[in-house]
Amino acid sequence: MNAFDDNDKLDFGSPADPLPADVDLLLQQAVAAHFGDRALAERFFLAAIALAPDAVVARRCLVKHYNRCRQFDKALSAAQDWVATAARNAGLSDNWLLWKTAPGYALSALKGLAFIHLRSGQPGKAEAMIARVIAMDPDDAVGGSVVLALLEETRLAI
Repeated sequence: MNAFDDNDKLDFGSPADPLPADVDLLLQQAVAAHFGDRALAERFFLAAIALAPDAVVARRCLVKHYNRCRQFDKALSAAQDWVATAARNAGLSDNWLLWKTAPGYALSALKGLAFIHLRSGQPGKAEAMIARVIAMDPDDAVGGSVVLALLEETRLAI
């Protein structure tokens, strides 16, 4: 088991919405295991989600893990779950096409799903999603412009 001191820990919660200590510990362990034992990292991420199914940060971490492992089928499913969880937490429709406004964590989830679609070779799906993110976030607080730039680079490479 990995031991952490306060200097080694990543900050997954927020003062307004702190994670339960056991969930935070699982995420810390997952991140620590990511480069050395990816299967163990996945188990830690999934355990964190099982303990706190509404914790969007745990779902975000799992998507990033699968992406970095180049497991795009798993990343796509995890990203869809991330968007669904964020929508449910925000009281939004489960259909992102119906969103008129959304909090940053929901827009981040939709941006993440767009990125995974792009990485999975589905630029059309990515384009529609990132266009919605940018329309709802004109100040680019969640960084949708980064995925848009990647999408444009992908088109130029084709």
